[in-house]
Amino acid sequence: MKYKLIIFDIDGTITEHISSWRYIHERLGIWDEKAFKYQDEFLAKKISYRKFCQLDAAHWKGISVRRVERIFKTFKFTKNAAMILRKLKREGYKMAAISTGLQYIPERLKREFEFDFVLSNALIHRNGKLTGGVKVNIAHGAKASVIRTLTRKFGIKPHEMISIGDSAGDLPVAKAVGYSIAFNSTSGELSRIVDHNCRTRDFKEVYERISAGR
Repeated sequence: MKYKLIIFDIDGTITEHISSWRYIHERLGIWDEKAFKYQDEFLAKKISYRKFCQLDAAHWKGISVRRVERIFKTFKFTKNAAMILRKLKREGYKMAAISTGLQYIPERLKREFEFDFVLSNALIHRNGKLTGGVKVNIAHGAKASVIRTLTRKFGIKPHEMISIGDSAGDLPVAKAVGYSIAFNSTSGELSRIVDHNCRTRDFKEVYERISAGR
C-alpha cells in the first residue's frame, strides 16, 4: 500500500456538527451572547485559542459528566462515515483522529472503530462534575506537530500519510502529508492546496479517492 496511515479531523468531517464546543452549548440551550462573543473574539484574533477554551469551558462548571456524555450520544456521523471508517480499518490502514474539539467523540472512535491514535482537548472533571477547567492538548493551527509523534509511534513517514479535514485548522497537516483531502471545506486556502475536494457530503467519496490513490 502506498499510503499507510490516515489522519482524520472530526468536527465537520466525521461528524455533521462543525464544533463540539458549540454543540454542547446548543444542546444545553446556552449558546448565549457570551459564548458567541468568545468565538468571535478568537476568530478575530483578539484572544488566544487557549483563552477561548478556558472561557468556554467555564460555562459548564458543575454540570455532570454523565449529562455531557449523553449529549454526545446524540451527535450524527456524516453520511456513510461510520461504514467507511470500519471499511478502511479492515483494509489495514492505521487510523488517527486529531481534533481541537473535546474528548467525547475521539474516545468513541478509539473504542468503537479501533482508532490507533486520538488526540483532542479535554474538559476537566472531579467527582462526576465538570470543574470549569480544560486541558488544551492541541491548539488551533498546531495539528502538524502531531505528525512527528505519529512517525515515531508507527514508523510511518509523512509522505505515507493521508489527511482529511474541512477547515483552516487542517492546513498544516494537509501541507505535510503525501495525499490530502478536503471534505466540504470551509477554507478557501485549504480548498486550493489539497489534492482533492469532496463536495458530495458523502464519505463514500473519501473512500473512492483513497482507493484511487493507493
